Amino acid sequence: MLTSIRFEEYQMKKRITNEPQQPSISQFMDTCAGQYSMTHPQQKAITNALLSDLIIGCNLPLSIVENKNFRHFLTVVDRKYSPVCRRTIISKTENLAAEKRSMLKTQLSETDHVSVTVDIWSDRRMRGFLGITVHWIQKETERMQLKSKLLAFDRFKGLHTGERICEKFEAICDEYNIKDKLDYIISDNAANMRKAFTVCFPTEQGEEHDDDDGDHLDDPELWHDLTLEDQETVGAAMAKTQRLQCFAHTLQLVVRDGLSETKVASPSLSKLSKLSSLLHTSTTFKDVFEAEFGEQKGIPAAVITRWNSTLRQVKAVLQCEHLKLCAVLEMAGHKELLFTTREWNLLKEMVDILKPFGEATDLTQGEKIVTISAVVPSVLSLNHHLEKLKPQVRFLNGLVRSLQASLNKRFLGIFISVRMARAEDGITAPFQIQCTLKQLLWIQHFLCCGWNTMCWAVVT
Repeated sequence: MLTSIRFEEYQMKKRITNEPQQPSISQFMDTCAGQYSMTHPQQKAITNALLSDLIIGCNLPLSIVENKNFRHFLTVVDRKYSPVCRRTIISKTENLAAEKRSMLKTQLSETDHVSVTVDIWSDRRMRGFLGITVHWIQKETERMQLKSKLLAFDRFKGLHTGERICEKFEAICDEYNIKDKLDYIISDNAANMRKAFTVCFPTEQGEEHDDDDGDHLDDPELWHDLTLEDQETVGAAMAKTQRLQCFAHTLQLVVRDGLSETKVASPSLSKLSKLSSLLHTSTTFKDVFEAEFGEQKGIPAAVITRWNSTLRQVKAVLQCEHLKLCAVLEMAGHKELLFTTREWNLLKEMVDILKPFGEATDLTQGEKIVTISAVVPSVLSLNHHLEKLKPQVRFLNGLVRSLQASLNKRFLGIFISVRMARAEDGITAPFQIQCTLKQLLWIQHFLCCGWNTMCWAVVT
């Protein structure tokens, strides 16, 4: 009797579940028998595509391979595929990098001349990175092709001094065995960059440089700190290697000079900056703005290191109807941001003035084409553009004058080469570089006929 009662209690308390039970050994063996082996072509193809197309191509984190939803997705795509772990992906990434590095070294060993671009960036967490890209011309079958490959994008810790940049740069050049093949080094105008390549490849005495950061870090004692053997090595490289200023960066400095000297535009640009900030911080104002102009309309934020972002910002606000924008601002309680008719017309005039500078920047930043041949025509076209605008502008005469003065100063070498300016004894002017003027036959034609009698339409 007691046994019967206990059995009934057991039956009542027994938990019945519909969850799947642990598979039997036979079921487990059947499942495994249907999966690819790690050496199966399809298993390797999916894993390689996962690495190259998703993690590298789509910039996804390595940890995605451990995400249960992603692993389930892979089983749906191909139930025979065995998802790999993060350690396997890391190993394959390192092997792929080594393979690509070896292929690049082989390609570079087959050419005798290369040029490089060097720059330092920082991410949002203010971590510094040194990037070096190599450029060369490679013959493929019956044609020549311009090649560009990233040599390094390495974390750069500590102070960004010229000596440390030079040391890191030389180590990367030695790794790829290109130091004796270097023809030109392209960098920005920062003093630490100039100092680095003054140590690596000293420039001619008397050469003037124009700092964009106000620091004068060049130190002739750095040359004397090198050993005699190092000086001989550097001296040999100096004979054929020189640093070129980045044209796009120098053009950015020209525009920065112009805007900084034009106080009349400051109130309009200040209002524009606050309006852009308001759109990115106030959900209430954004809703009112989008209700009037649509969800596709917006005003991007300007980046202090990219002048063309200011141009995009001005263009964006001008796409809005002036009176409607004023009504939206007044309704939202931001009367202080209203643009007067004069300010609105001033912004329109600013776009007309700066638009060719943006076009020249885009033209000379291509990676698949040779752009150095566009430097001289771009500079001369911009100078003509500014000269033509002088009698036409109503509000920004100072901007036009400042832009032209900075253009003539920062690209003085070009104006000297085409006899639009005079050279000073003992001083190498910026951009007085043979390679930028090489084979520009139309310049010689202009020189023979005289600039004053030639039609500037040929340049523009």
